[in-house]
Amino acid sequence: MEAFRPYTGIRVLDLTYNLGRYATRLFGDLGAEVVRVEPPEGLPDRRRAEQPGRNSPDYGFSFFNASKRSVVLDLAAAAGRETFATMARDAHIVFLERGAPLADEIAWVREQAPQAVVTIVSPYGLGGPWEGAAASDLVLQAAGGIAWMTGRDGEPPLRLPVDQSVMITSVYAAVATAMCLFDAETGGTGHVVDVSAQECIAHSLQNALQVWDLEQRVSHRAGEGTRDASEDIYACKDGKVFLASPPTLGISWKQLLAWMGETSHPSLEEFGKERWLDRRWRQTAEAKALFRPLFEAFIGQYTRDELLAEALKRKVVMAPVARITDVLGDRQLAYRKYFIQMDDPRFERPVQFPGAPYKMSEPVWATSPAPALGDRG
Repeated sequence: MEAFRPYTGIRVLDLTYNLGRYATRLFGDLGAEVVRVEPPEGLPDRRRAEQPGRNSPDYGFSFFNASKRSVVLDLAAAAGRETFATMARDAHIVFLERGAPLADEIAWVREQAPQAVVTIVSPYGLGGPWEGAAASDLVLQAAGGIAWMTGRDGEPPLRLPVDQSVMITSVYAAVATAMCLFDAETGGTGHVVDVSAQECIAHSLQNALQVWDLEQRVSHRAGEGTRDASEDIYACKDGKVFLASPPTLGISWKQLLAWMGETSHPSLEEFGKERWLDRRWRQTAEAKALFRPLFEAFIGQYTRDELLAEALKRKVVMAPVARITDVLGDRQLAYRKYFIQMDDPRFERPVQFPGAPYKMSEPVWATSPAPALGDRG
């Protein structure tokens, strides 16, 4: 079946360095002609990927630049600017990024492409005291608040892995740009979209903003903390599982005790006591400290798969904690065709990547690998 391509005929000029790379990839997957405008030496992510002596392939460059083309322009020279101006006349979208070419010349870009949506992504947006402040993925996650929300209560904040500031900023930028493109096509007037990575991250903090609005209370990592002794991650024979079985949650607690009884496990002696039915007591530090070693002594004799099978059979709310290798081999993701394989001449065998972050009635996939420098396809 031919792929559904809603942005066929749309031209996107991509001058981003980092925060906007995935946004333009999303448009490319949906049929847009995405042209990555690069200086003669190539953009930073290409130089990192292709530097001599790398011990391992840089799959990230291929992931972020699939479905794109490349053109080499020296935008510091008159000839390069003239060529860009010619390309911009037919462009529907121009993506810029702070620190990348033309980011300080938005007015000039708009003169060349008055019909286009010009989206500029930056760490903190245009204007304001932090407009020019330095920012890494770690800094942006901290400034946006997601690091504060990540980790365990009583321990330091954590950075989410794999440059999540890039992913979330690009997703927000793509959505905002798509909406403005619809308006530009119907109204005939272009737009400037100012996307702040910090604001995108702050807008994605679960319900933290609503908690402050409604209760004037700052949310904390681990949600509000593990409230019940029976709700946490515990070690088993070959990994970890998550359990959520307070007595107030259906039959899960009763079934868990029945399971211990069937196996004559000594932990049942403690968990069978009346105090474990007291919700307030189960939330105490004493209950939590007592629960963990007793429960882990019970599940330590089982593997994650064995625990999952028993939990499903007994209706105990428990599930394995996935590792990276588990995600790659997950049967549900395979059934949903979440991962795609793409041929890339840089590598000896096809590369497996996550697919699109949405599901449509028709198939959508990357149509071509990342381009070579100056490869118009």
